[in-house]
Order: sequence, then structure tokens, then C-alpha cells
Amino acid sequence: MDNIINIYCDESSVENNESKFFVIGAVFVSRNKKNSVLGKFKKIAKEYSHSTELKWNKVGSKYLDFYKKIVDLFVTSDDLIFRSIIVEKNKVDFDGYHNNDRELAFYKFYYLLLKEKLANQNNYYIFLDRKPTRDRNRARSLHSFLESYVLFNRVNTNIRHFQAYDSKENKLIQLADFFTGLIAYSNNSSDQSSVKQELVSYFESKLALDTSKSTSYGSQKVNIFKWSPKI
Repeated sequence: MDNIINIYCDESSVENNESKFFVIGAVFVSRNKKNSVLGKFKKIAKEYSHSTELKWNKVGSKYLDFYKKIVDLFVTSDDLIFRSIIVEKNKVDFDGYHNNDRELAFYKFYYLLLKEKLANQNNYYIFLDRKPTRDRNRARSLHSFLESYVLFNRVNTNIRHFQAYDSKENKLIQLADFFTGLIAYSNNSSDQSSVKQELVSYFESKLALDTSKSTSYGSQKVNIFKWSPKI
């Protein structure tokens, strides 16, 4: 990747009380490669007559081949990287560390995911999926903490843009939604016969990984961090 990078973020299973884990994910793409990736995305969508928003929770058998092509696009593109953090909800001490504020805890995990992936000598444009919050300053605070982190911990690193967008208007946030949802499904569902499970298996086979486990810290194409509290 060159030194100007776009990051597209989304989350899955945060509000679903039946889910054991929630996941925050981010797609990284070199800024000068963004239009090339978008062109390939749109070409695949047109080929399979998929005209609606790409969202993991809308995945069904009708567009299975389309979804597999989206996986192929990611796997074969050197310009795309995916990072995610998996959090087991019942292991989070909301009262002890987050003022019993689940929304605050969520944004702390967002911070944990992103700060580790901001490298020296890079400029970043960060795009979040717009999420309703009780405190409208949550995203702004996240931005401020990330700015402080790079100021004191990175060399010549800058966050040039940080804003939340409606995913309907941003196909690369949709891509983040798709892969973040896939990771969340892998960790939360026991249904081994569903179309979604077929996609999980397809993704895992293409990349030779287990989406229910952490990858190595230095894993480049897909980096998964399964969080556990320090004891």
C-alpha cells in the first residue's frame, strides 16, 4: 500500500442480545486504488444484477454466486486488507471499566482496533458507518483519541479525514459490513447448513484461516483479534 490509505469501518451484532460476540471490522485500501476497486465491485454487481445495498444481514441464496465473487474480489486484490476485533460480551466489565456505559465500551474497542493499525509515515482517511448514539460526540471523541495516539506514538502519521457516512451511499463501507458480518456470523451461529455458513467456509478456504480464532499479530491480508480481558 502507498502512504495514503482509506479505512472503511462497520460493526456487527452489537445490539443483538442473542449474540455472544460483537465484531468491529475495517477494510483498508490505498487511496489511489479506491476507484479501481469500486469499478470491479460495480462490475460484479452488474453481472449478477445486484442493485441493492450489500449487507450481511440481507444475504440469501438468490445471490450466492454474487457474494462468492465479492469474496474473490477481496482475496485476489492486493489493494484490499481487512482487520477486525471480536469481543465476547459477557467478558466485558462494563461497570468496572466503562462507567456501566455499553456505548462507551463499544467506542473504546473501536479505538483499540484502529490505533494498532495506524502506521508510521502514513496519511489516513477514515469512514465510519453512521450509527445512532445517545452521546452525539462519540465519533468526535474517538477521532480525538486517535489523533492523540498518533501524535505521541507514530512518526509523520496524520488522520486527514474522519467522518461517519450512510452506508447506502458508500459501497466500501458496505464491503466492511459484509466481511464484519461474516466474522460475527462465524462466531455466533451454530447453523452449519445455511447459505451464510457456506460463505464463511468459502472465505476460510480461500484464505486458509479460521474466522473463529485470532490470526497472528503480523497477518497481513486478514487480521483478526479475539479480545480477552487481561487478568
